[in-house]
This record gives sequence, structure tokens and C-alpha cells, in this order.
Amino acid sequence: STAPTLRGLDWVSRASQNLRVRAMGNAIPGAPRSTTRKVSQEGGMSLDQLTTMTTRKFRYGHRLSHLFKPSKLWEITTAVFFGTAVGQYSFLSIIALVLLIIGTIVWALASGGTADYDTSLDHSIWLSYTTFIDTGTQTGVSADQSEKVKFIVVVLSGLGFIFNLTFLSVVVDNVRTLLDRLYTRYSQLFARKHVVILGWTNKTLFLVDELISMFIETGGKGDIIIMGNSISRYEMLRTVELTFRRRNPPKPRGVRIRVWEGDSAEEDDLTRLSINTARFVVCLSEAEDPRMADAQVLETLLSLLSLDADDQVTGTVIAELRTSDGQNVVNELDHTSDEDVLGVQSAHAVHKVIAFNALRPGVGEALIELISFEGNNFFFENVDTTLIGMTFGELQHHFPLCVLCGVHSSKAKGAMSTEVLIAPSALRKVQPGDRLLLIAMDRRAIEDAGAEGKSTGCLPFNERAVVASGSSPAAKNTGRRDSVQAATAVRVRDIKQQPWLRQTVLIIGWRSAREMADLVRVLSKMLLPGSEIHFLSAVDESVREAALREEMGFITALTDLAGGVSSVSIVHHTGSPLASGAIELLPLRIAAVAIVIADPGSLTLVEDKDLYVKGAARLRDARVFHINTLLRKAAPDLRIVPIFEDILTHRLITPDSPLVNHSEGAGYGLTAVIHRNSLETGLIAMQADDPTLVFVFSQIISLESGSKEHKIFSIPFDKAWLEAGQYTEGESWPELSFYDVADAMFNEHGHVLVGYLDASAVDCVLNPENKARPRTWLPTDELLLMRGHGDSKGTRGGSGGGFSLFSAT
Repeated sequence: STAPTLRGLDWVSRASQNLRVRAMGNAIPGAPRSTTRKVSQEGGMSLDQLTTMTTRKFRYGHRLSHLFKPSKLWEITTAVFFGTAVGQYSFLSIIALVLLIIGTIVWALASGGTADYDTSLDHSIWLSYTTFIDTGTQTGVSADQSEKVKFIVVVLSGLGFIFNLTFLSVVVDNVRTLLDRLYTRYSQLFARKHVVILGWTNKTLFLVDELISMFIETGGKGDIIIMGNSISRYEMLRTVELTFRRRNPPKPRGVRIRVWEGDSAEEDDLTRLSINTARFVVCLSEAEDPRMADAQVLETLLSLLSLDADDQVTGTVIAELRTSDGQNVVNELDHTSDEDVLGVQSAHAVHKVIAFNALRPGVGEALIELISFEGNNFFFENVDTTLIGMTFGELQHHFPLCVLCGVHSSKAKGAMSTEVLIAPSALRKVQPGDRLLLIAMDRRAIEDAGAEGKSTGCLPFNERAVVASGSSPAAKNTGRRDSVQAATAVRVRDIKQQPWLRQTVLIIGWRSAREMADLVRVLSKMLLPGSEIHFLSAVDESVREAALREEMGFITALTDLAGGVSSVSIVHHTGSPLASGAIELLPLRIAAVAIVIADPGSLTLVEDKDLYVKGAARLRDARVFHINTLLRKAAPDLRIVPIFEDILTHRLITPDSPLVNHSEGAGYGLTAVIHRNSLETGLIAMQADDPTLVFVFSQIISLESGSKEHKIFSIPFDKAWLEAGQYTEGESWPELSFYDVADAMFNEHGHVLVGYLDASAVDCVLNPENKARPRTWLPTDELLLMRGHGDSKGTRGGSGGGFSLFSAT
């Protein structure tokens, strides 16, 4: 069958005849088929080998003939001339040559020539070239020339002008591409003592805002460099500019925000940020799932640790972690590497703040203020030589603009015996190397407070008498409140929120199983047995139960889901939180508080899922605001704790914003706004400023061992004053200063008073400015206290117990 195709090839023809002869022989009945496999005596190869060789030769020749088809030739030609840089230049050169030739011919045959240029070949070529390459040549043609000459010159000049623009645009584009390639290859940000943020997430702008506040407070300067790869560099710059353009207070002049587009797991991108001279590096994750987020952060840490010796990080590396397993890995990296690697489980700490804000409103508001650099914060102040040897009790009033909370003790710098004593004994003496733990507006207030304490001659603690009712001049200015008015301050919702009662907590929405399990775990440690937690979410109930069962396996005695003894009951309700009908499924009448979280499980459409990824925080905040509005309408007197995340929402919705608060009164219809990302980044910035402060904060909010006696707590003023032995039933309430109440609490119980919750204004007052000014206290005012060590009073001896700085939390 291949003979007609191979006709003309002599050796192929002979081979074909041999094949036909052998094939006919094999066709003879009884002849063995294997004879075709034998080696030919004439050709020296078998029939199969010869067939394979001829087939390959035929296919190769067929391919070559295919290349010479007109359609294929045109495809190759266009690809060469238009698809490569050399081809494009060649194509433009051909066009230029054709235009020059046309111009030469037209001038020689149609113009008739001028006095300067005749119609000879050399004059025609030169005129065509100069007019084509320089549009100004046409101005050399005098006005008295013929219209034909003017027309030819104008046309040639116009074509040259268009060609030159096209050619130069191609050159500029190629040069721009080359420069971009060189910039991508060799560009680098040069800075010193700067801050590097790795990862563009919903928390990045919050962290930048906290860092700016930290620079303003400390008077520092430097660059803040952000590297991300989720959006372009232009989009990052635009977002930063829009966010901080109208910041109040404005960004200091010495602080620059710079962005870089790159991958935090790539060593080459990391070295371009001058990371070896950075003050500290913060690693953030873009993933929503806690485990995936920790995996991304650990990947970034390994890339940082694998840098060359010349590029190694010399500052502190701070990693945002979401799970305890990730924290353990980071701790191990810190012990085995030369770099300082610190992990911050900010999400877990924020869950505790949310629980305090929901169940202990005064304490929760105080914690929120202490986290942010705006407002009162924790500070450590080195002990002045004049204070060495003084007792903690004697220093209580030494800083009028601050509140003294504890002592950071260290026998030697960096010693393992370092410990932080919160509310130690009044007789505990200050030693060299100690640092005082203070609550103040800023460090300048501490310096001014120290100077004021020396100059005003504040009385020592042991010389001050606690002002009791009826025993001091302050007691004479009774400023009485009507008993009926005081009684009306306590409302039904206040009774439901008392910590000594079983409570019902509503959680509307759903996030990852790990986060929900952690929040339930924190709430359960603050609720009495028999309390209930009700979930409402569009996520299927079986999915939620299975997720919680898996994540809460380590808390066997928490709920029925874990298969242990039930201390707090969990009840699931299925329905979209955005529908008022689903909200009515909840026990709104008996609920003490409702925590509103965005419900990503309600995103069902593909478009919604894409939008959730791109504008996740803003979309979640819109849903939270929607749910909050429906919930407030269904239960006007319910305390609601909505959790927002976006930076724009943070500027729009403040705790006292009329958008969320529509009523007044202590615990009555109050909406306690929480900006989750702001709190998490506040802890990260606190870690960057002083890691010991994060340790102090973690000890204050610690809920370990299931104890209901938290380190920071609140108590109604009437109960506290009665327990302090300063009030007898039936007596009128005296006017007392903050110092009066603080001395009574510290002298009787060893507790440190840090502030109070004003029941009349529903306002948390932390570290009051004028502590010596008397005020009229309401029975429903709540005192915010730091619990002292042990059960003895403030006059007790000894140093009291302390929290080891390196102990596990």
C-alpha cells in the first residue's frame, strides 16, 4: 500500500518489492507466519525494522512538506515580525524604507523640483529622508513654491512624524520594560531602626495605627515598611494614604509608611527590606483558618532564620499565632536560634477581653483601654535612687497622675529569678534594679507625676487616715442621693448580669471551630455551672456540633459535646442571623448578653464568596451591623457586644456612636462595641514596645485553674465599702476621694484600686486625673481592683507571692 507513495526512491522501491514478495510467500497456505520476522538475506534487516524505518522517513518528509504550506508560512512570518522585539524593529525598518522609496519616487516624478532640490536621484533621496526624519524640514520650503511641492512636502513630513512617534514609542516601551526588569532584580529599600510588617491582612492597617500611636507616645521616629503580595503595590499605597490622610492626631513627620510587593516566604524579598537593620519584624498571616494561619507564619519564620549571616535579623521577631501548638513551636525556635523570636496569641487574649466585656462590663472596658496606646496604658518605670528602700505602701501616692500596680523585680539583669509582683505587700521594699508597674496616660505623665510627688510633699501611706463616713470633714459634705434614685439604677438586666447568678449568653454568628471552641472555653470559666450558651448561625447544626466536639476534646468536663459532666450547656439554633424570624428563636427575655460575630457560613453564592475573600472584614462588619440592628429592635434592653474588624468601621462606629447606642442607663440597652483587629494589633504593638507588658497583661486576664477570683475584678461600691467596715446600714453616703477609697481597699484587703465604672454616666474611668477631689459615689458604681496576693491585708508583712516571668501561662 506504500508503493505509490515511495515511487521515485530507488532503494525504497526495491525494499517494497521485497516486502511484497515475502508477503505473498507468507500468504501461501501452511507457510509459517514467523518467516516475516527473519532477517532478509538481501537487505540484512527484518521486515519489521524496514517497515518502521520507512514509516519514520515518510512522516518526517510529511512534516517538512507541511511547513511550506502558505498558511503555515504566513503564521511563522507574523510570529517572527510581530511577536519578537527584533521582528518589530525589522518590520518598522521595512516600513521606513518603503516610505523613503515612495517619497523619492514621488519627488522625482511629480514635484518638478525647486531651486534647492532638483529631481535628480540624490536630491530626491535626500529630500525624502530629511522630510521624513525631521518634520521641521518643511519649514525650509518657501511660500512661493507651487501647491504641488507644498502638498508633497506636507504629506512626506506627516508620514514621517507618525512613523517617528510609533518608532520612539516602541523604543520607550522596550526601555521601560528593561528598566522595570532591572528594578525588579536590583531594587531594595534602605532603612535603619525601622519596623517591618510581613503580610497584608485585615490587621495590617490597625497595626500601623498602633505603631504610629507608639511613636507619638515615645517620641520615636523611623520607617514602617509593609510587605504583602495579596494586592499590588499601588493598591497598598492608595489604601494607606486614604486611611491615614486624616488621622487625628496626625502622623509625625519623622514616621514614613513604605510598602513593598513581595512574598514573605522568599528570602530574596526579605533581604530587600534591609531586614538585618530592622528594630523588630512582625509576621502576620492572611489565612482565616487558625491552623493555616500558623503554618504561614511558621513558613515566614523559617525563611527569616535561613537567611545568610550578613542578612540575619538583628532585632526582635514577633509572630502572630492563633493556636497553642504554634506557640510551642515558636518557643522552641526561640530557644534553638540566635534570634529573639516571640509569639503572641493575640486572638486568645482578645477572646478573654470579649468575655470580660460581656460578663464584667467595667473590667472589659478597662482592659480595652489598657491594650491600646490611646488612653491609659501600662508602663514600667526604673526606680529612682531616692525611692530605694521605700515600701510599696509608701509609694502609693508618690505618682499623683498614675496608679501604682506592682513591681518588676530582678536580682540581676536577665536573671531567671525575674518576677512581676502585682499588688504586692504594703511592706515590700523597693530594691535596686526594680521597675515600678504604673498605669498612666503616657511616659511624660510619669515623669511629671514623679516630680509633683516630690514637690507637693504627699503624706506617706502610714500617716494617712482612711476617711470613714461620719469621721472626717469629707463625711460632713454628704451629698446624699435619694434612696429611691439609687434603687432605680439597678435594673432587671443588671440583676441578670450579676456574676453570682446563672446566666444565659447568646452567640450570634460563627467563625472557625478553633475560635468558637476557645471562646466557649473562656466563657465557661467565667460562668457558674448551670449557665447556658446559645448559638445561632446559618451553619448546619451537625457541622457545628462535630467541629466543637473535635476542637474541645481537651476540655472533657466542659460540655455535653465533650462527653463529660456538663457545667455549661450549649444549645444550637439554626437560621440566618440576618432574618428577624431566626433571632426570635433565641431566649431573648432571659439572656444577659449577646455576642454578635459575622457569620461567613451564610455566604452561599459564588459572587459572595469572592467578595468575602476580597473585602472580608468590611462585608463581615456590614453583617454584624445588620444583626445588631435587628437584635436591638427585638430586645431593646439587652446588652449587645458586636465585634467589628474593618479599619473604616473602626473610624465610623465608636463605643458611644449613635449608630449602635440608642438608650442610656447602666447596663440598659448598652451596645459595647469591640474592634477585634484593633485589640489584637494593640497586643502585638505592646509586645514590640516591652514584652514584659504582654506578660503582665496575660497574668491579669488569666483564667487558669478555673478560679472565679480573677486578678482584675469589679465589685459594687456599696458592697466593697460595707466589707471594708466603713459603712453601717442606715448611714448616709459620704463624699470620698479616689485616694480615700483606694486606701480603704488596700489597707483592708490588699487590693489596688485602678478605676471605677460610673453608673450614672455608664462610663469607665481609669486612673482619674484628680484623685484627691471628693465625689459622691453611687451604690451601683463599680470599683475596678487588682487583687492582692494572699488573704492578708495591705499592712501585712512579707513580699507576697509573685508570677515568674518565665513560667508557663
